[in-house]
Amino acid sequence: MEEVYSKQSPEVVDLINRINETRKVDNAKHLDLACDLFDLAQEKGNEDLKDYASCVLGDASCQNQDFSQALYYLSSGITGLVKTDEYQLICRCYNELGIIYHSMGNFITSEESYINCIDIARAHRLYVEEAIACANFATLCEEMDAFQDSIEYHYRGIECCGFIEDPEVKADLLIGEYALISKVYVVQDKIDNAEYVIEEMERLISEHPEFDKDIDVNIARWYYHRACGNVDLASKYKANCIEAFYQFEDFVINFDETLALVSMMLSDEEYEELEKIFKHIDSQELDDEMINLRLHFEKYKIVMYEKRGQKKHMMECAYKYFQYHSKQSEDNKKSFTTTLRLRAELVQQKTRNMFLSAAAETDPLTGIANRFKVNTVIDELFTWANNEGKSLGVEMMDIDYFKDVNDTYGHAKGDEVLKELGNILRRVEDEKVFVARYGGDEFILYYYDMSDEEIIEVARFIRESMEQVGEDLGIGKLTVSQGIVNHLPRQMSRAWDYLNAADLALYFVKNHGKANARLIHRATDIQTQEWKKVF
Repeated sequence: MEEVYSKQSPEVVDLINRINETRKVDNAKHLDLACDLFDLAQEKGNEDLKDYASCVLGDASCQNQDFSQALYYLSSGITGLVKTDEYQLICRCYNELGIIYHSMGNFITSEESYINCIDIARAHRLYVEEAIACANFATLCEEMDAFQDSIEYHYRGIECCGFIEDPEVKADLLIGEYALISKVYVVQDKIDNAEYVIEEMERLISEHPEFDKDIDVNIARWYYHRACGNVDLASKYKANCIEAFYQFEDFVINFDETLALVSMMLSDEEYEELEKIFKHIDSQELDDEMINLRLHFEKYKIVMYEKRGQKKHMMECAYKYFQYHSKQSEDNKKSFTTTLRLRAELVQQKTRNMFLSAAAETDPLTGIANRFKVNTVIDELFTWANNEGKSLGVEMMDIDYFKDVNDTYGHAKGDEVLKELGNILRRVEDEKVFVARYGGDEFILYYYDMSDEEIIEVARFIRESMEQVGEDLGIGKLTVSQGIVNHLPRQMSRAWDYLNAADLALYFVKNHGKANARLIHRATDIQTQEWKKVF
């Protein structure tokens, strides 16, 4: 049997090490190696490796600024990855999802992603990851005018920095946090608070001068000195910000800095320079998925052209804003349906894997799962159905007059009948239908997330197939009796209640002529609901 790879397989370990060595060093190579891991996982990997590889490829796509692909692979893998101990990668993926959703304008989903990252990082003492996520979430709060929450999460990020041992990483994060906090204080007109924070930032920069020209540092200085009326210093730092802006390679990563620059330039009525800035932005190949960036830029253009009395340009930008807003609405719908589809596919994969695992313990005569797995499967399906709000169906079935077949034609012929029924049941088994031999001539079927009509079609196929088996074996018409219960899990109900209800329905059919089926939604239906024969 061909080897199934896991994350511990030597070939996989070597590939992962090479991926980690190239991350943020050689983006193109990083992406190539991530693709190799993904292909290997899809071909030979177990489920954990597939989820891991999806997230690694999503991360690599994000580093290469392919955000639509990053979103797809990160979303595909993260649900499975969160059940593993890959906490650092989990945090990285949630943080990147937060950034992408933020740039797309999906603020609630962005918030959920950042909070997931923060919670997992804190639980496992990943202070760098928590600090980064806190800073990103704080900027989202600022955009939503939740200034107090923004300040709170910035200071939470600073708290995390106290536990970071690497002095360069610690200084980088602290300086960034102080820069962002000071800007929030200035926007709130809390200059005294901003002064203290700026002093702390400048103290750190004196110890780490390599951060002196960072765009976020100079924006903080510009905002602060402008608010204090220091015209010369404000002009100096504004010039530094403009110079840094034209060196941007990634508008998604520098989204907040770009908005801060444009907002302040608009406030200062620096229209000539703004025209150049907007022209530069328009010349860049921004990913079409980054609609939120485009919306902001068009909004600022509208304000600028309105102030300048250029109505024609203002209307052109207003139309573009409308187009981008419409596309954002469509993208949000697609994102919603894609998430639903991925969720459904994941559930199907889970049920498929469980059914295959259960079927591995097979009944030697019929070739389907034996009774030992029945209780395990029903417990797991009941839990999934309850958590996902899906219907669960259970069918108890036996062969009518099977004792007469054994007595008349012998046990060898009876075994042939059981084998043929096993063949029929294997044909209906898939990711939503599990079958097993319960004992003797009694069989059980579980139906996951199927309507009454879909279940009846399966029951009809079994009935018609068994009639054909009887003719082929030369023993006359063979029939089965089928008792079925199907409903959403109810409060206080248990998995065993399904088995009891299905058993009651089966014996009702056996006592009312056999060769038919009864589908109920609760055990009391046996007495309270009229039976309309299915066949």
